[in-house]
Amino acid sequence: MKIVNKIRNTDVVIDAPPSKAHTLRALIISSLTNGRSTIYNPLLGQDQRDVIECLKRLGAKIKQEDDKLIVKGAGPSTKLRAGGKYTPINDELNVGESGVGMNFLTSAACLSSKPIVITGSKRITERPIREVVEGLRQLGCKIEYLEKEGFPPIRVYGGGIKGGEAAIKGSKTSQYFSSIVISSPYADNKVMLKCVDEMTEKPYFDISLQMMAEFGVRAKNNNYKQIEIPSGRYSARELTIEGDYSSASFFFLAGAICKAKVTVKGLRADTKQGDKAFLTLIEKMGCEVSATNDGICVRGRNLSAIEQDMSNLPDLVPPLAIASAFAKEESRLTNIGHLRDKECDRLAVIASELGKMGVEAACDENSLTIKGSGKIHGARIDPHNDHRIAMSFAVAGLVTGEQKIDDEMCVAKSFPDFWEKFEVFSE
Repeated sequence: MKIVNKIRNTDVVIDAPPSKAHTLRALIISSLTNGRSTIYNPLLGQDQRDVIECLKRLGAKIKQEDDKLIVKGAGPSTKLRAGGKYTPINDELNVGESGVGMNFLTSAACLSSKPIVITGSKRITERPIREVVEGLRQLGCKIEYLEKEGFPPIRVYGGGIKGGEAAIKGSKTSQYFSSIVISSPYADNKVMLKCVDEMTEKPYFDISLQMMAEFGVRAKNNNYKQIEIPSGRYSARELTIEGDYSSASFFFLAGAICKAKVTVKGLRADTKQGDKAFLTLIEKMGCEVSATNDGICVRGRNLSAIEQDMSNLPDLVPPLAIASAFAKEESRLTNIGHLRDKECDRLAVIASELGKMGVEAACDENSLTIKGSGKIHGARIDPHNDHRIAMSFAVAGLVTGEQKIDDEMCVAKSFPDFWEKFEVFSE
């Protein structure tokens, strides 16, 4: 258990951690090349370590040297059009808690030379995977569920992706589309992937297309409804991972609710990361946001309530919920039903844990309502093994003091040195 006391340092400058989304995509794409790639400034959270282990089992060679990863891809192949076929050294992959790992490796394993079982933690076996499986089946892949229909664990029979057209839903997550798109250049024929409803989490799909282009393959995105992926091959390269706006949001949140000055360095101004929007949202609530020579600076002010569609910004819901708890009047975060299928049921957990702190909060199937309170107090918080909830409620403790976070090391999933960096507020 971690105890968080009131803030002492109200003028903070800190480096942003590396981007989780960019690191995971770079790992999987570089493993599909037939050369050697160098990934500088990678994030090495638990999700990344689990995916690295899975890629090694698929036959890629990955080693860490100081602040970089060296990835020797699994190609070339004579059977698949553009190389990159995996020759596994183990027939089971365990993705741990990584939803991205589960989704992305399902498609990648279709490029294996033999059948592969993919499994993970208990929570992973409760997270739906039907859409990515159905999409791959439409493209000629053989995949079977080993326990519950529509959920991991699964067996992927490998042998390649034939290609053609596939139509799936994207309302739960864009990860299904990112998964198929990233592996599709190695299909026997070009792939057309169609979204039959409204895709959520679009910025994460943009990052997938960006990273594909960085490694030499350009897919065509027609308004998130039709995505055309040509046959091709990824080229090995050197790449530096940019700073992570999602993780930086917790430090910006501290500035917002503590009325402090917080500057974060290492964030790319022209990023594809949708979570840069956190700055716009807290500015809308009353904060002062500026670019300085040191980085991006947030100065906290009195906060006003907000009503916001968060369908494309799922990872910002926990920190924005905390900001809303310290704002005047009632805030409402909408179009977030897909958050019930994350590391936990994020809507229910956020509402229940805010309630422990004296905040009136409620959720329905698709939204979260939070009534700002001037009488918030510290409490014992159960993050339900959700890294973003643990970090968000830790920041709240900088205002209340006496905030106790159970299972505090669940933050290692995306931000392994969070508690070390968090100490800056106590200096």
